[in-house]
Amino acid sequence: MQSLATECLARCVRVIDIAIAVDIAKRICNHISTHSDRNKPSGMSIALRLIVSRIAAKPDSGASLGQLAIPIAETLKDSSALTSDVVVDIFTALVDVLDHAGAQIADDAEALDKVQSLLLTYIGNSNTAISRRAVTVLGIFVVSVPGEQSQKALDVIFQRYTDAASKSDRCTMLRVIVTIARQKPELIRGRVSHIIDSELETVNEADSDLRVASLLAFKTFVANAPNLVKPRLGDIYEAGAKATQFDPDYNYDDEDGDLGEDDEMDTGSEDGLDDEFDDDIYEDNEDVSWDIRLSGVKLLSAIAESELATPEMVVQDIGDLLIKRFKEHEDVVRAEILFTYAKLFGMLSQKLVTAKEEPSGMDVDNGIYEMVKQQIPLAVSLLLSSIKAHPKHTETKQLAFVVLARFVPLSIAAVDGILSQILPFVISTLETSDNAGTSQAATTGIVKANIRIDALDFLLEYAKHAELTAEADDFLFAVTDKFVSVTSSNLVMVQASVYSVSRAIIKLLRSAAKNSEKRIERYLVWLNKITGLAIDVANNKENALQVAVYPLIEASIQQFGDLLSDAVVDEALKCLTTWNQGVDKAHASMDVLLHAITKPTHLPEECVVQNASLIMRQASEKLQSTNAKTQQLALALIASLSKYNTTAIDDLGPSTMARIVDIIGATPESPPLMALRAFAGMCTHVSIDTIKKNPMQLLDSLSLATVYDKLSATAMNELYETVGRLFPDVVGFWETTLVTKWVKDYVQFNSKRASRAAAETTQVQNPINRLPVLAKGIIALRSGYCEQSGVSLSDKLVSNVQGKTPKSPEDMASMCLDLRSLGYLAAADSSLKESESLYEMIYTHLQSSDSDVRGEAAFALGNYVGAFPSSFDKLFKSAMASVEKKAAVVAASEAAAVEAPGAGTIGAGSVESLQAVKTAIEYTLRDKTPAAASASASAAIDEEMVKYMWQLISESAQTSTSPMPDILAQCLAIVAARLPQTFIPQLASCVEESRTIHAKAFFITVFRTLLADKSIEGQCDKVIKDVLPTVMSNISNDDVGIRKLGLLALCTVIQNKSGLFDELARTIQPALFAQTVVDESLVRTITMGPFKKRVDDGLETRKCAYQCVHMLVRNMPQLADADAVVDCVVRGVADEQEVRVVVQQTMNESVGSFPTAYKARLDDLVDTISAAQGKKQGKNAVKQEIDRHNDMLRLTVAIVHTLVQFFPKQANDETTKLGEMVRRLSNMTDSMPNASELAAFYREIRAPTRMHPNKEAFIEGVDHVLAKWTALELAVQNGWGGRRSREKRDTMVDEIVEYFDQQVRKKTAAVGAVAVEPTDVEELLLQVMDEDFSVMLEDQSEKEVARLLCTIFAECRAGNFETVDRMADEREAKGAADSAASRSQAAQGAAAAAEGQDGSSGSESDDGSDDSPMEE
Repeated sequence: MQSLATECLARCVRVIDIAIAVDIAKRICNHISTHSDRNKPSGMSIALRLIVSRIAAKPDSGASLGQLAIPIAETLKDSSALTSDVVVDIFTALVDVLDHAGAQIADDAEALDKVQSLLLTYIGNSNTAISRRAVTVLGIFVVSVPGEQSQKALDVIFQRYTDAASKSDRCTMLRVIVTIARQKPELIRGRVSHIIDSELETVNEADSDLRVASLLAFKTFVANAPNLVKPRLGDIYEAGAKATQFDPDYNYDDEDGDLGEDDEMDTGSEDGLDDEFDDDIYEDNEDVSWDIRLSGVKLLSAIAESELATPEMVVQDIGDLLIKRFKEHEDVVRAEILFTYAKLFGMLSQKLVTAKEEPSGMDVDNGIYEMVKQQIPLAVSLLLSSIKAHPKHTETKQLAFVVLARFVPLSIAAVDGILSQILPFVISTLETSDNAGTSQAATTGIVKANIRIDALDFLLEYAKHAELTAEADDFLFAVTDKFVSVTSSNLVMVQASVYSVSRAIIKLLRSAAKNSEKRIERYLVWLNKITGLAIDVANNKENALQVAVYPLIEASIQQFGDLLSDAVVDEALKCLTTWNQGVDKAHASMDVLLHAITKPTHLPEECVVQNASLIMRQASEKLQSTNAKTQQLALALIASLSKYNTTAIDDLGPSTMARIVDIIGATPESPPLMALRAFAGMCTHVSIDTIKKNPMQLLDSLSLATVYDKLSATAMNELYETVGRLFPDVVGFWETTLVTKWVKDYVQFNSKRASRAAAETTQVQNPINRLPVLAKGIIALRSGYCEQSGVSLSDKLVSNVQGKTPKSPEDMASMCLDLRSLGYLAAADSSLKESESLYEMIYTHLQSSDSDVRGEAAFALGNYVGAFPSSFDKLFKSAMASVEKKAAVVAASEAAAVEAPGAGTIGAGSVESLQAVKTAIEYTLRDKTPAAASASASAAIDEEMVKYMWQLISESAQTSTSPMPDILAQCLAIVAARLPQTFIPQLASCVEESRTIHAKAFFITVFRTLLADKSIEGQCDKVIKDVLPTVMSNISNDDVGIRKLGLLALCTVIQNKSGLFDELARTIQPALFAQTVVDESLVRTITMGPFKKRVDDGLETRKCAYQCVHMLVRNMPQLADADAVVDCVVRGVADEQEVRVVVQQTMNESVGSFPTAYKARLDDLVDTISAAQGKKQGKNAVKQEIDRHNDMLRLTVAIVHTLVQFFPKQANDETTKLGEMVRRLSNMTDSMPNASELAAFYREIRAPTRMHPNKEAFIEGVDHVLAKWTALELAVQNGWGGRRSREKRDTMVDEIVEYFDQQVRKKTAAVGAVAVEPTDVEELLLQVMDEDFSVMLEDQSEKEVARLLCTIFAECRAGNFETVDRMADEREAKGAADSAASRSQAAQGAAAAAEGQDGSSGSESDDGSDDSPMEE
């Protein structure tokens, strides 16, 4: 009755006024304080906790909750009159009050005093549960209550810690400090060093409780303040190492005699300690050493996970120590040791696997791999000994399987050596019941809910990496014998794991049969059984594993379809060709069938041919589906099936091809890859009449294609080539139609662009973008035809170009196509022959008056010269002559202050000539191995050509009297990257020794181009680092243009190759910051009639300097000079608008890194901002000036807003300059300059966005759904997402809500619909669980979660909150029930202890994993 009343009261709070709820809470407090039965368990304390929690959930509840601080404190005056359960309930309510009303309590002196005094009293309570809860709440008090009183409380805590008369008091105060450090490490940052020094003096001699607290403090500081720990890391590691080995009461020499003993102990969760502060603090008064060892292991784990530990330290020091402790006799400590060791491998796994697979990679990674490789045999041996010594301890075996699974990819040989010994444990594990799970011991987030899953995960890794030796063969055969019985498990995850392992073993067996002819006949009985079971599951639409078994069916019939029984193969194909049981099953069936029939496959061809007509008919029908995935799978099936030599599908050819054409026509600009492949495949199953029949729709679509990805381009070419080869009679018609269509579009576009309708055209619409696809298509079409007819394709294309001078627009278009085709032909190392006349003919088109023709001629000529490098000298000299001629004409016209006659046409083709040079260089230096030359000869020819190209370009730059084009800098960078050891030092010398400004500028640009290329590393980077100081010295050059180029190069190296900049960073910063100062010698005033204008020739250079500073604080803040950065920002705020934009970005990036430096200059910064915002615009300002002025004001406000975020104390204090500015910005009545504009901008930036109540309800509903998701809650509780698992779970709510918002916006814009399909949401859930928690869902629970989310979303959009409210009530009731159950268990344990019974249990946990995806 009492619990029902409590539940009703808590529900009422959801609908009544908040003031009434507060009054109810006060009455409950009064009842607890005054009634004589207050020492008995009461529902009143539960009601208080629930009501306060409900009030806290309401918006803007801080002021109301603040009223409850004193009443709640009053209830706790007499601790002796309250049970521990009641006290913990009241403390929980107080936590909500502190969390949500900390600011209000800070303003109430009485409340502050009562709460603080109360907590300081309770932390010394003799009841452990109450004391721990008080420790937690005191930490929250310090963290949540702002102001001096909170700081005073912190001072009291530290004083009591320092002056503690007893070890018990010191231990208690240290635990309070730890709780604060976890939540807000910055509060104690200044005292961490003192605490570390103090605790290190006594940690190894301290008693159990204090030593545990010290180790926990070290662990917390390592995780939250690593920089402060770094100086004493060695000592802290030694403390952890000694603690890990501290076991004075146990003789490990005698442990061999204990192999049969049951060592298990009860390590259940603690009473009343469920928040994030105290998850590591617990005691066992019956043991004086195991908790010390456990704390030591956790400290070592924190060091390994921190940024302080090098990989060598993790492996050599921590790893070696943990391995030696595998013999630990206490279950909970041994489990933590194994867990920590497994985590170490998780942290290093990617590096280790990479080092194994790429021995030529980084030396550091290879060194770590060698360390681990030497370590693994001993680890495996001791791990096996640990399992044997504790055969009944489930968690030891679970973690052993986890560790072994991580060893497998690194040292399969070490695991192979113990297969026969580990086999009995694997077999016995597979034979365990569904309720054999993990014991409630140390943190075990990486083990699964059932031990069989961990064993199967190990088998999965082994099967993926093993070779089928005799030992491996016997081992796998023995375990597969148990798989059939394991599939009868009631746990979905267990069943799914069996099928996954079976699939991996099938692939291993096929690989073994292929490579070493090993006998696999003895597996066939198992193979037929497991495949048959999987087919039964797939046919049962009520089975949650229905879709999950398809990968096994695929592997089985694809790898062993020729050895499986006919009945199993027939049943499999029948299952896979049944597509009418829902979208998901249809997709799974189609996907598996696709892989099974795609050649090469071991599925007999006659089996495919027998089912070909059925598959083709169904796939053809699915082409009309509106589901994109269904359509893609159908196309892929048609493409694969068309490769079979059967006439069974010929009758369906015409109708199927017509549907494919419709699909291509739906997106002609980017035709689907599979549609192109399917069309090409079906060509072999249709007649020429089908191809000729109404082809215009297809050709119209293909002529519009603009394909950028290689796969689609290849598929397009295969389609053309197939048509040309199989149907030569249609080649002429297809080519003429495609070319005519493109030429028409091209001419119309250019005509429109030249007319008044130019505004209606964009470069994206230009048909020239479709030219590459069309040219390749024509070549492919003709190549198929020429292959059949014996005609030379190159002769045809050359004849199209030679002797033609295009005049009409149509001729120009045709010439563009022919030149592009010729360029592709030259690039393909085809039968094209070197010809002087062909070179001259292409070069002639390079001088065309049409820019498109010139561009295509450059492409053709560049590829031609690349194919025949002997022409490079001629091309380069012609290009340079064209450039110099154009430069001379331009210089003459500038000197005469008039445009020279014909200047617009002189030098035509100079840009295109240079482009041809670049294309030729790229072609010549690309990686290719000529068939006629040996590798050494090829390398010699390449090097000789590279040196010649370098000489030509560098000498031209040194002798040029005018600026060199940037495209030549790109060319020289390509050349330098080919032989970096030779040319990069020469490049640095050229930069240093160039005699002209033009040459120096050119070589700096070359160097910058090299820096910007992220694809060149290794030797290139090493050489660049050596010459970097020489090149970077130019940021102080006398010439402002050279300084600008030097700064741009510096910005590029910081952004793209910051690792090369480490050593130079300290020395170059003074010169960099000097460039942010206005150089008055570069400022001039020009007179324009009655007006004067200030021109700053150094502005662009100064802006580049500020951009360098921005990149420095963004990418390398640890190397930046904090004071110099802040000085730079203060200066920049008063600079020109172009600079101020960069300054604001710099401040946003750096204020968090340098808060002390900014705080010291805060007043100066505010003064500069005030001066800048006071500038007025002229009365007759034009629109451009008005926009510029508003941009300046908006930027000013943004800077102020950033300062407010980082310095709230100063912003809220009107006696400070920042506080005064904030006040003025907030009030439009002020007479400050630009007041109205500034106030409007300030409101725009700071104003919170009001959320619609429907969306608020949906957010709440998402949170409730995730709370009911078992897989997610297990991931959070066990820390599978790391230390921030809870934060990741909360972020998941935001991601889901944002995803729904995006989907609605997309669908509304597209079709006016707003429904979100569950299948849309499932992929997001799978992705987040995989990326954030490393959980691969195999229980299909994401489907139920997605369905429920979509239901709630639809209801909330309609204003229906019934489901959300119901879930909230269920969640609250469950919380109350869990609390009551926990208390009941605690009471039973206390009673058992009082009667002298042993409360520990040596049996394994009876709690099986819940395979239901959602708790109903």
